[in-house]
Amino acid sequence: MIKGQKAPRTVTQGLRQRAWWVIRKHGTVTIPQLLNTLADKSQKSAKSNLNHYLTALAHAGILRIEAKRAPGISLTSNGFNRYTLAIDSGRLAPVWRKKAGTVYDPNSGKEYPVARRQEEQS
Repeated sequence: MIKGQKAPRTVTQGLRQRAWWVIRKHGTVTIPQLLNTLADKSQKSAKSNLNHYLTALAHAGILRIEAKRAPGISLTSNGFNRYTLAIDSGRLAPVWRKKAGTVYDPNSGKEYPVARRQEEQS
């Protein structure tokens, strides 16, 4: 333990928890930014995982999808969605409960309903 630290450090291996830390730090992110920061090839489909997770958080109202997109890579690209943090609930990442159609916040114990569109697409 580090001097002055009350509890031992924990290393979080989850992609979503690490993404939540980056979102809280930067405020506004895109999926390519998160992949550049977080993807280490240990996850099978990190891009798909993050896309589903961020979309669920946006439909629950925790993130907001900005109207102006980030520029894409190719000339014909529509660009990338920008996700901005709307509700900073705390250190622990919100949990998307797909079957229940909610996003659970372990910091406050509150559940946010996910819009019906997200449940039907995934």
